[in-house]
Amino acid sequence: VTYGFTVTNTGNVTLTGVGLTDPLTGGAVTLTGWAGVTGTLAPGASVTGTASYTLTQADVDRGSLENTATATGTPPTGDPVTGDDTITTDLPASPAISVVKTGALDDAAVAGDTVTYGFTVTNTGNVTLTGVALVDPLTGGAVTLTGWAGAAGTLAPGASVTGNASYTLTQADVDRGSVENAATATGTPPTGDPVTGD
Repeated sequence: VTYGFTVTNTGNVTLTGVGLTDPLTGGAVTLTGWAGVTGTLAPGASVTGTASYTLTQADVDRGSLENTATATGTPPTGDPVTGDDTITTDLPASPAISVVKTGALDDAAVAGDTVTYGFTVTNTGNVTLTGVALVDPLTGGAVTLTGWAGAAGTLAPGASVTGNASYTLTQADVDRGSVENAATATGTPPTGDPVTGD
């Protein structure tokens, strides 16, 4: 996020030692456009600056970023004066989850053979998902997922976990010539309804 700043002397006396601080972007912000001595601002005059901030996953999960900057200046007499401004930047959430499944047998399959399915569940959205789970009714319901980078059930954007489950073929499966199997992954974003992928 790139922030733009305009600092203006809105009083009726010259200010010296004019500066701008934005803690979110690292502290002091360099100001340019001084009409005379750097740091000195006549009534009605303005200077500008820019500063950048790199979003964290916590920011995106929160859905917005609030940032306050404070300008200061010293009049010829009396205490320094300050002015601040706060801006809130919306960070729209786009939660999504996907599951990719593999499983195959050779042409000589018979009743009693075991099909082992492999699953990869990926957070394909931009916010952290919690309560991530995978259900495969054909293989018995919930599938154990492994490979969590942190807390089990929590999946950061772009991260994946994997699992395996098995199914024993029946004669009806063999007679039919194929087995169709659908698995569904679910996860809950920081706000809004759970998302699913199958």
